[in-house]
Amino acid sequence: MPSSFPRLLLLGLLGPNLAAQQAEPFEEPPISYSATEAKDRATALNAAHQARANAIRSLPAKKRLQWLLDEFKVPVESQIFVFSKTSLQRDLITTETPRVLYFSDEAYVGWAPTGAFEVTVFDPQLGATFYVFDAHETGAAPLLRRDNDCLLCHARHEHTPTLRARTVFPDARGEPLAGSGSSNIDPATPLEERWGGWYVTGGGPGLRHRGNLTGRKPEDFEGPSAQPVRNLASLEGVVDTRRYLLKTSDVVPMLLHDHQIHVHNVISTALQDARIALHRWPAMRKILGLPDDAPPQGSCVVVFESQAEKLLDALLCRDEAPWPEDALRSDGVFAAAYAKTRKADAKGRSLRDLDLRTRLFRYRCSPLIYSESFTHLPRQLREITLLRLSVGLRAFPPSPAFGHLEESERVAIHEILTATLPDLPAGWGK
Repeated sequence: MPSSFPRLLLLGLLGPNLAAQQAEPFEEPPISYSATEAKDRATALNAAHQARANAIRSLPAKKRLQWLLDEFKVPVESQIFVFSKTSLQRDLITTETPRVLYFSDEAYVGWAPTGAFEVTVFDPQLGATFYVFDAHETGAAPLLRRDNDCLLCHARHEHTPTLRARTVFPDARGEPLAGSGSSNIDPATPLEERWGGWYVTGGGPGLRHRGNLTGRKPEDFEGPSAQPVRNLASLEGVVDTRRYLLKTSDVVPMLLHDHQIHVHNVISTALQDARIALHRWPAMRKILGLPDDAPPQGSCVVVFESQAEKLLDALLCRDEAPWPEDALRSDGVFAAAYAKTRKADAKGRSLRDLDLRTRLFRYRCSPLIYSESFTHLPRQLREITLLRLSVGLRAFPPSPAFGHLEESERVAIHEILTATLPDLPAGWGK
């Protein structure tokens, strides 16, 4: 069972933030995050399997992990490792026993050996929701217990419950060096500054990053005395890979994980701000003397338009960090698994087609545009976003927000979405 010490430590360090949770926008109507029962995939899984919860808890750890991945349709090939002590289960994480993560478009699963499983899914009204699956629970306890202690760290992006991927300067125990700071990874983070505290396998001679390294001072990681990049083909001999499902923490799922966390966070923030704006609209409508059926306007529409811009920047991979030549030597396992759910147009093109030469995607529009998170955005926000996308992809010359995409790529993205994205708004393509 996870030790209570790291929780108490974090509660002591962040106590004022926890006490102030009720003041956070997501804790007030219309969201009321902690007080609202989630209607997400974890809730559905609990309902379907609660009768056999104790039998599932009694499975060996690796079988419980595989069961979770199967239930949430998370590919095992997405496996990546983080060895920095940046989790509530920090006392279980070392360089020899790293925490393992798996992810899909709809769910993230984490596990520190001998500890509980951590699951993040997305609720259509709440955004990111966090759960713990602890084998030491018994009886009527939910198989997956919703755990808002995660908000201690996971409410930092725009005051929204969201995901985090951090890069740190770790010592030999995985402890971030005191006073060295850390930063959240997003697509604009240069590759040479990513993955401090993570294991990374694959990568060609052109790829520089901070993964696989420990040190005693920040200068061990950056500057003229920095250690050389350590490229690994496998984690055999580095960790006891028998504890885990695979022997790698491949660079391609690492890169996609960075991308997805950023896009999911932007979607969750857009959902929150749009719901709050719609909640306030009736009072504003009354102040303006408008009829009850008047559509949102004024400040409400300003929120939609602002969030639509942020959504498009994230979806279209704008400001993505450049890749050096000869950067990747992926094992190809993840790419094949990722392609299994591709949605292709009549020409065989898909947004899940990876480039992996100079960028992540061949057609730079995130496949998370198909995700349940994007689909369940408030109708007005989703329509504004998609109509702006349609106009921007077809405009010539392109606006600055679309200028990083070649003309042929813009045309291809529009054609792929026209053929494969359900529920396009009436003005799409006009």
